[in-house]
Amino acid sequence: MKGMIYRKLKISALMLMLVGVSFATRAQDETGELESREIVIEKVREITLRKANRNFEKIPPRPAENIKAPMTYDFQSFSFQAPQVTTQMRPLKLKQETSRDVHGGYLRLGYGNYSSPLLEAYLNTRKDKNKLLGAYLYHHSSGKGPVDGKNSGSGTTGISLAGSSFSDAIALSGNVGFENRTTHFYGYPEAVPVDRDTLKQAYNIFRLAGAISNAKNSDFAYKLGAGFSFLSDKFDARETEVGLNFGSSYEIDEDSKIALKADYTVITRKDAHIDAKPRSLFVVNPTYNFPAAEDLQLSVGFVVAYENDSIDSKDLHVYPDVRATYPLSPTVDAVAFLTGGIEKVSLQTLSYENLWLAPDIAIFHTNKTLDFGVGINARLGNKVSAHAGLSLSTLKNLYSYVNGFEDQSKFYTVYDKGTTKRTNLYAALSYAQSEQVKFMLRGDFYGYNAGDLDEVYHRPTTKLTANASYNIYQKIILSADLIAQGGMKAYDATQDKTVKLDGAFDLNAKAEYLFSPTFSAFVQLNNITSNKYPLYLHYPVRAFQALAGITWSF
Repeated sequence: MKGMIYRKLKISALMLMLVGVSFATRAQDETGELESREIVIEKVREITLRKANRNFEKIPPRPAENIKAPMTYDFQSFSFQAPQVTTQMRPLKLKQETSRDVHGGYLRLGYGNYSSPLLEAYLNTRKDKNKLLGAYLYHHSSGKGPVDGKNSGSGTTGISLAGSSFSDAIALSGNVGFENRTTHFYGYPEAVPVDRDTLKQAYNIFRLAGAISNAKNSDFAYKLGAGFSFLSDKFDARETEVGLNFGSSYEIDEDSKIALKADYTVITRKDAHIDAKPRSLFVVNPTYNFPAAEDLQLSVGFVVAYENDSIDSKDLHVYPDVRATYPLSPTVDAVAFLTGGIEKVSLQTLSYENLWLAPDIAIFHTNKTLDFGVGINARLGNKVSAHAGLSLSTLKNLYSYVNGFEDQSKFYTVYDKGTTKRTNLYAALSYAQSEQVKFMLRGDFYGYNAGDLDEVYHRPTTKLTANASYNIYQKIILSADLIAQGGMKAYDATQDKTVKLDGAFDLNAKAEYLFSPTFSAFVQLNNITSNKYPLYLHYPVRAFQALAGITWSF
C-alpha cells in the first residue's frame, strides 16, 4: 500500500518538474536567461492502515455428489453370412478282435548242450468269460551235469490243471498238479568209485487247492482257501500238509480299513527213523489301517502264533505288527515297520532250497522274534522307481546246512537255539517303458551274528541281481539277467573247520525273433562266463549252457 503512494508522489513531482522546465524554457526564450526557482515538496499526509487479521480456518471441501448418469442400452442385430463348410467324417474302423486273435495256448520246444531237452505247453479256454479252464505241461532236463557226466544229471517235470468260475456274487477257483524234481548226489569226493544207481534222488509232489471269494469289488472283501499236498522222495521220506487260510478286509472310509488274516497248517512227516507226528501252526493277524495325522498312514495290529515244535519251550507267541508310511514329497515316501512271526519250515520248503538232503533231517519252524525296518520309496517320473532301506531281525531256531561226516554229498540241518541277529541293507532301482524297455537292479548286504553256532552256514552276505529286456519293433526281444553273490561259508566235516566258498557270477542272455504273431524262434545262453561256482560245498554248477528252440502260439 505504501509503495503505491510513493509511486504516485514520484509521478506528481515529475510532472511539476516538467511544467517548471517548460516555463523556464519559455522564459529563456523571452529573456535569454534562466530564472532561479525553488520547488518544495512536503509530505503532509500520513496514511495509516489497520493490521489485517489472518484466518487459519481451512475451507471445507465440497461434498461429493453421487451423480448417476442414465444408462441406455441399445441392442443391434448383426447378420452375416459365411460360406457353408461341408466336412466329411468317417468313423475309424477298428479291426474286430475275434476269438482266433486271442491266443489260448502255446507250445515251446528246444534243445541244448548237456543233453537238455525242453518242452513247455499251455492250453486255456477262451469262449466263456465266466469260466476259465487251463492246463500246463513243463519238462526241462539235462542228462549230463558238471561232475562225471550222467552222475550229475537233473530235471524237472510238472503238469497242472486250473479252473475258475465267476458269478455276480462269488468267484470259485481250484487247481490240481503234480511235480517231479530229479537230481543226483554228485558231491562225492574225487577219484572215489561210486554206484550210479545209489546217487539218484527224486521228489514227487502232488497238490490240490481251492478257494472262494467275492466276485466284485466292495467295502467288504474276503477269501477262503484250502490246500493239500503230499511229498515223497526216492527213499523213505513222506510228508503230508493240509492248510486252511482266510483273509478279509472292510473299508470304513476312503482312508481307513480293518483286515484279518488267519492260517492253519498241519504237517505230518514220516522217514526211515522218524514216526509220523503232526506239527501244527496257527497264525492270526488282525490290523487296523488309518490316517494317524496329516499325511501319516498307520497300520496297527498284532500277530498271534501257536506251534507245537519240540525245539521251543513256548507254544504261544505274540508279536507287534505296526507299519507306517509318510510322504516326504509328492514322489518320495518314508516307510517303517515293526513286526514278527513264525516262518513255516517243512521238508517241501527245504527241498526247494536244497535237493541234496540226507534222510531223517531235523525240521523246525523259525521264530522271527523281531523284525524292524526303515526305508525310502521314490518315484522319478512315471518310469523310474527307487527303493532303499535297512532291516534288523532277531531269529530263533534258524537252520543252516552242513555236509555229513560219513557222506559229504548229503546235507543235514543244524539249528541255532540261541538268538541269531541279521542285518539287511538294500537298494533297488527299476525302469519300465511300457512293454518295450524294462530294467531292474537290486543290491543286498547281509550281516549275521550267530547265537550258539560258530557261523551261519551257506547264506550269502552280498548279493546283486539285475535283469533287463528290450523289445525292438515287436520283432526282436532281447533279455539278460545277472546274479552275483559272495561271502558264503560252509563247515567241512572232513577237516573239521569252516571254509569260505567262492563267489558266484552268473550272466544269462536270451534273444527271440518273431517271424509272425504266432511263431518265433529263440536262443538262450546261461552262465556265459562259464563260472563253475558252488551252490553248496562240493556242488559246482554247470558251465556255459546254450539252448535253442521255437514257440508256436495258437
